[in-house]
Amino acid sequence: MQVASLEFLLLLMALSAALCVLPGRAARQGLFALVGAGVLALLIADLLTLAVLAAFLLSGHACGLLLRKRPNSWVLGVYLALLLAAFVYLKKYDFLRLLIGDDLLRHGVQIVGLSYMLFRQIHFLVDVRQGQIRRWTLWSYLNYQLNFLGLLAGPIQRYPEFQEFWDDPQPRLADRHELLRTYLRIFVGVIKISFIGALFLAKYDDLVLKFDAGGGSWSRAVRILYFYPAYIYFNFSGYCDIVIGGAALLGLKMPENFDHPYLSRNIIDFWTRWHRSLGFWIRDYIFTPLYKSIAQRSPSAAPSLAFVCYFVALFLAGMWHGSTWNFTVFALVHGTAVSANKLWEMAIVHRRGRPGYRQYMASRPVRIAASVVTFHFLCASFLFVPTDLGRTMRILGTLVGVAT
Repeated sequence: MQVASLEFLLLLMALSAALCVLPGRAARQGLFALVGAGVLALLIADLLTLAVLAAFLLSGHACGLLLRKRPNSWVLGVYLALLLAAFVYLKKYDFLRLLIGDDLLRHGVQIVGLSYMLFRQIHFLVDVRQGQIRRWTLWSYLNYQLNFLGLLAGPIQRYPEFQEFWDDPQPRLADRHELLRTYLRIFVGVIKISFIGALFLAKYDDLVLKFDAGGGSWSRAVRILYFYPAYIYFNFSGYCDIVIGGAALLGLKMPENFDHPYLSRNIIDFWTRWHRSLGFWIRDYIFTPLYKSIAQRSPSAAPSLAFVCYFVALFLAGMWHGSTWNFTVFALVHGTAVSANKLWEMAIVHRRGRPGYRQYMASRPVRIAASVVTFHFLCASFLFVPTDLGRTMRILGTLVGVAT
């Protein structure tokens, strides 16, 4: 079921109306769970996939119970290592073929939304280990993980935010004006996906076909450069508009995911504006623990090694986006760019001091130039998202006037 489909929109409105009239928390929870189970059933191909998904989720709940009783770092570390290994295997990452061959990767398990379940599970267990999550049940945990509004592509919601809704699941829009604004946001999301995003995708596909057929002109390459990032933005932001607006109709607050990302000043700024729930997750569960670990072992070297933490965090985030080699390149590009960004900041501070750095950051011409450069870098990096690396290199070669 597509989120921009009439069926999904009618489901949202019907569920919202039912939650308004159903008496009692248990009945509303049961209806929400029933709808989620129905959506999940459409995505599960066979019993093996269902069994693997159940093992994935139930093991996380069991680990959470153990960590609540005995918050041991070794238990958490071992479980997360096994969880990540299972994730990499289930997603059939290309690099595994170099290690274990093709035969062991010929399983038929394909779990839609597994990438987002992984992030929610890591967040849940880390926060349980730190004592930030103390109250949950198997019932609430499963509904959190399988929340149909964030199952396919986020946003990545934290458990305490879901718990607030789960304690009393019912619509909470303040007045008619807020209700109309929510419906308008959903409508705008549908327009973004079904019309604007679809138009850019159709144009992009047509340009690529002509480019592959030997019409690799510079003007065609330029349009490809801009059209694919436009499609990604309108499609993904439209999806978020629908699910965030739909969640609001039910009384569930989902995190915002976009803040004018193509106006970002640099790559670090971009990852606080694009897929924000992912960017903040990277900060909280990869970058900060890694930097803290370095700072505890070598306080004097930590500031100089911050760029290494940025590289590791963004590289892993890029790899999470997909299992094929093109996403490895995408990860390397963004990991290198964010590291270079941090090194550039350190160089300015070293050369001009903190006052000079603040002056540099406040400069309007510098801001405009940096945003233009960042935007074009992002457009070029998104060309690595489609799976054909050869085509991507030909397009980039044409853009810079180099035959490939």
